[in-house]
Amino acid sequence: MLHGMQDIEQVLCIYPASGAETGDGRDESNKSLQERLADAQNAQTAADAECKAADIKHKHLSKQAAEHRKSLASKDKEATGLRQAFDKAQQQVDKCRQSLQGLNYDAAAAEQLEEVRRTEQAAVRKAKEEVEVLASHVSGTDFMYRDPERGWDRSRVKGVVAKLVRVKDPATATALEVAAGGRLYQVVVDTDRTAKALLENGQLQKRVTIIPLNKVKYSETSPSVLANAARLGSGRAQPALQLVGYEPDVEAAIKYTFGQAFVCQDSGTAKKLAFAKEVNQRCITLEGDDFNPNGLLTGGSRGAGNSLLLRLHELLQAEDSLAQHTQRLQQAENQLAQMAPVAKQYQKLQQELELQQHNLELLQGRMQGSECHQLAEALAATEAQLAAAQQEAAAAAGKKKEMVELAKRLEKEIADFSKDHDKRVKTAQAKLKAAKQAVEAARKLLRKREAELAEAAAERDAAAGERGQLELQATATQAAIDVLSAEVEKLKAAVEASTASHKEAAAALDAKRARLRECDSEIRGLEKERQKVLKDVQDIEVEKKRKENKLSERRKESSSSADHLRRLEQEYDWVPCEKANFGKGEYDFERQDAAAIFRDFEETERRLKDLKEHGGIQRQAELMYRRNKEEVEGLQAKRKQVEDDRAQINNVIQQLDEKKRLALEETWKQVDGDFNAIFSTLLPGTAARLTPPEGGTFLDGLEVRVAFGGTWKESLTELSGGQRSLLALSLVLALCRFKPAPIYILDEVDAALDLNHTQNIGAMIKQHFPQSQFIVVSLKEGMFNNANVIFRTKFVDGVSTVTRTVNDSAHQQRGSRENAVGGGSKASQRGAAGRQALRESNRG
Repeated sequence: MLHGMQDIEQVLCIYPASGAETGDGRDESNKSLQERLADAQNAQTAADAECKAADIKHKHLSKQAAEHRKSLASKDKEATGLRQAFDKAQQQVDKCRQSLQGLNYDAAAAEQLEEVRRTEQAAVRKAKEEVEVLASHVSGTDFMYRDPERGWDRSRVKGVVAKLVRVKDPATATALEVAAGGRLYQVVVDTDRTAKALLENGQLQKRVTIIPLNKVKYSETSPSVLANAARLGSGRAQPALQLVGYEPDVEAAIKYTFGQAFVCQDSGTAKKLAFAKEVNQRCITLEGDDFNPNGLLTGGSRGAGNSLLLRLHELLQAEDSLAQHTQRLQQAENQLAQMAPVAKQYQKLQQELELQQHNLELLQGRMQGSECHQLAEALAATEAQLAAAQQEAAAAAGKKKEMVELAKRLEKEIADFSKDHDKRVKTAQAKLKAAKQAVEAARKLLRKREAELAEAAAERDAAAGERGQLELQATATQAAIDVLSAEVEKLKAAVEASTASHKEAAAALDAKRARLRECDSEIRGLEKERQKVLKDVQDIEVEKKRKENKLSERRKESSSSADHLRRLEQEYDWVPCEKANFGKGEYDFERQDAAAIFRDFEETERRLKDLKEHGGIQRQAELMYRRNKEEVEGLQAKRKQVEDDRAQINNVIQQLDEKKRLALEETWKQVDGDFNAIFSTLLPGTAARLTPPEGGTFLDGLEVRVAFGGTWKESLTELSGGQRSLLALSLVLALCRFKPAPIYILDEVDAALDLNHTQNIGAMIKQHFPQSQFIVVSLKEGMFNNANVIFRTKFVDGVSTVTRTVNDSAHQQRGSRENAVGGGSKASQRGAAGRQALRESNRG
């Protein structure tokens, strides 16, 4: 409806204006020709004023520009000098940049290499520390010796077995260590001659066992056994030899160490393979439990951290890591070294470029601050204003010209207006008729809009009812809004509390960051101190090298002096004889004038020559002199021979004494260990030692010491008769263990002992003498139980009879006591009968 009213008003407004135009020449602006002519004349006058103002401004700016040019011309020399200096500095900068570009130097790559070097240096230091720590844990595997011969080739000594192998799987380290046993610590050499040279002249610091590769013998596992083990183990068992890596030249020693052993993943597989007839080989579990086909089982708790092979494996990994980082560091340093000459030149040119750029900036500042530069800027601004004034004058002139033309055109239209009056009236009437038609159409449109207005009023009333309902809903909504506003206030309070907590946390974080910056500052200070310490260490190393060089020179001088001394001793026979008197009396060379003595010697030689030439010395005296001289020389040679023989004899005596001492010490230690082991087997919970007397050594004698439950007895008189018998037997058998015999005979050594002690003797013989044969005469059943074969002597119908019985219980230790010789009570009765017969025979 509103749009319709606006359309009607627009029609009513347009057509009256058009009618007015036909009466007095009005245009769209509703101005007559006279009014428009007046406006054009006024605009012409204003444009003329603008032209005059622009001309005045142009004259003023032209005068000001001329003054600036005159002032600038007076400063032209100064400006030229500054400009030339600036151009020269710019040329220098360009030259430096071209030189830098011509070097073909990548500064970013150099910086990246420098970063790599710093990173690898830190990694190398860390790896070295790790290697040193790990190496200290396995220092017991180091084999230290001195070269037994001059020009000794150290590649002949391969090293300790433990260091010659590399564990492929760390999980098998414990099992492999159990499989190798003490052979891990044995030393591998190329030949037996090398081993002999090391033992005799290597000055070894501890006792070692040496494996010569040309003499070592080993047994290889047959392919059938390997196939049966793979079949029975179902992939859960592997030969120990396949679990280690080694160099081909030490293969014989590694096979000797790990050859006939299998590593199994569990005890069931190990037990199955160890006692299977198709395999019958030693098997070790990953936990270190040892299953031996001979019936010996070894196991128990074993810490993984104590595994030597595992520590060596970690050491090898650390050494590999160190080698990798060292190689990368060396590569980075080599690349940096190759780039060093160019980098040095680049740095020099970069510094020169920075200097030239700084000089250029200073000249630019001087130019900008100079009077000529300010005059040039003022001239440029004036010229810009002058150009603007010229544009304004041109625009005003164009506007003036346009207004003049418009005025002429309007004057012409006013002159022609009266001529076309009738034509204009007809045109106006036609337009009026069209306007009336438009008004009628507008009235129809108005009536239509009024009907629409009535409908809109009805709709307005309906909307009012709806508005009431909406107001009720708005009230309810407002209530809900109030509730939500309360919740919002609560949330705002929570937000404020959270904000406060956040501010506190932020303050704490800022404090921590401040502390972190302080720590960074301290770290940088400590890093500077560390660098200073490293530099001091390097200086010390340099000084050490210098001192070592001086020491080497002194040693060379000492060696040359010693050679010269030996030549003098060989050339002059009296020197070795009188050597002991050097520094005393007439041989005190510090108090003698060597030059004067040499002059006297030359004078004497000259006089002797003159006397010989003039016959002043008798021939007989010369002959006597020669004969006496030869006799003295012979005596001196004999004396030297006797002294050499004496020195050799003393040396041999010392060597024999040392060998005797070493042999006695070795015998004492072995016998002492066996003595303690045998006695502790015979009497569990005890210990026995052979110790030197107080204040003496083992060469002064040995004393027997016995301990029960950790308490050492003061004297052997505190022991019972049976205990002293066992002690004596232990000492005798320990001596026998040092050099075992193939057969021993014991006659009723258990006569005064209890039954449990007798059983201990039998167990001790089986444990400590597995390679020897014992013939034991005994009347006690405890000894029978440990015998392999029993020969019983008894009377049968008045005749002595010998019965031979093979004792199965000796092979089946885990069986019950009923499997003993004879079995059950009958065996006991026969044993009693046998003992009675032996007693009667002894009485007879």
